[in-house]
Amino acid sequence: MPKPFSTWTVLPHRPIEKLADNLWRVSGMMGQVQRQMVVGRMRDGGLLIDNAIALDDAEMKELEAWGRPTFLVVPNGYHRQDAAIWKARYPQLKVIAPPRGRKRVAKVVPVDLTTDEAPGDETVKVVPIAGSASDTLVQIRSGDDVTLVFCDTILNVPKRTGPVGFMLAPTGRVSVPRAARWMMIQDKRALAAQLEELAALPGLRRVLVGHGAPITADPAGALRSVVEQLRA
Repeated sequence: MPKPFSTWTVLPHRPIEKLADNLWRVSGMMGQVQRQMVVGRMRDGGLLIDNAIALDDAEMKELEAWGRPTFLVVPNGYHRQDAAIWKARYPQLKVIAPPRGRKRVAKVVPVDLTTDEAPGDETVKVVPIAGSASDTLVQIRSGDDVTLVFCDTILNVPKRTGPVGFMLAPTGRVSVPRAARWMMIQDKRALAAQLEELAALPGLRRVLVGHGAPITADPAGALRSVVEQLRA
């Protein structure tokens, strides 16, 4: 993995996607790897930034005009590249990390809360992932719509071969990658049960993933296919 940045470093990224009144997304590239940042605006105007990506000055000013950066979710110990520069830019940020990723995240930025301690409101909240203390899930409610934001537990990457394809397998479909099954998930049955419950959420509109395209066509069905994979 690339070393964490120590100065504000803007990498190639697409324009901000304003998916809802309280939900923005940015898709960017780090080398050959696609990644995403998701920002949820809470009722009090505070922003929860998940998997931070440095943006250019105009975009950062637009973000600041939209809300107050309040929480920074570092999804796991391998997605910490921009954490320190965001904390330096916004010292008031409370940093959130999963329990099993806290030690690695803390090497680059102090961690204030773990995912099971994270505050939130009825619209934006961090949800502990069942069966895994190594990754994060954010749930954002926009009116009647619900968005689930995963990082590495669920991916939606195109078909890949070679070493990367091996670690992310099965690719070409929504799945739990091999790397997550090996290193992040301690209880596949517990995770499968939680995903089954999430698939049944009324108003489930989309599933966003750390790597790959947003899942908007039958997100519930996509989650159920992952459940089948975990139980196979």
